[in-house]
Amino acid sequence: MKRQLLAFLLAAHACANAAPVVEVAGIRDPELKAYRTMVKGLDAFEQERAHAPQGVLRFLLRPGAGESLEGLTLKISGDKVTVPVELAADGGFVLPRSAAALEDRAELVLNKKRNSFRWRPEVRSPGVPAGARRLGDLRLQCAVQWAIDREALTPQARGALDASGGPCHSPLAHTGFEAPQPLRAAWLREGSRREALPVNRQRNRTFTPPLADGGWGDDAVVEFDYSTIN
Repeated sequence: MKRQLLAFLLAAHACANAAPVVEVAGIRDPELKAYRTMVKGLDAFEQERAHAPQGVLRFLLRPGAGESLEGLTLKISGDKVTVPVELAADGGFVLPRSAAALEDRAELVLNKKRNSFRWRPEVRSPGVPAGARRLGDLRLQCAVQWAIDREALTPQARGALDASGGPCHSPLAHTGFEAPQPLRAAWLREGSRREALPVNRQRNRTFTPPLADGGWGDDAVVEFDYSTIN
């Protein structure tokens, strides 16, 4: 029964990962991710920084069907505070800290319609090849995502997940990550040790690394074998 409950809560966590950041330009909506909620991700990044001491945290915006990054703008907007946020060509941005925006209960606002863009955090350490991911980066990225997403769950759901260790630290949790391209296989390598990772066959960009397995160090690297069929 406990495993079934955990599976249900983890499914709720996965759904929360798809939450939009923003709303129509100039319109405030309390259902959106508030700036104070996103800042919890920044706090988690600092608290668990040991997994990736040189890692850089960005958030990535991904367009939905019929949308593109062209002409996209992002700002932190409150009643008294407006902070423009620079977007990179790939839709990435670094979220700045602003005490004034926290006090003003500001939100993240795009100049696009609601539900048209999705977001996710990304942690990258220098020196990791473009076609690979460092395990410590993924552990830290999970911590950032969970710190933000847990706010959307009920206190009971948060308590149950926290008691199990959370999606990033529980051996019962299976947290998936998205590869740059469709995968044929994914491997985890550390020194001479190399093991295959589960790849979701329905969503074949998604691989599942062993975040909670202390037998793998933070410097272990996930390597991708890309599919020839997109």
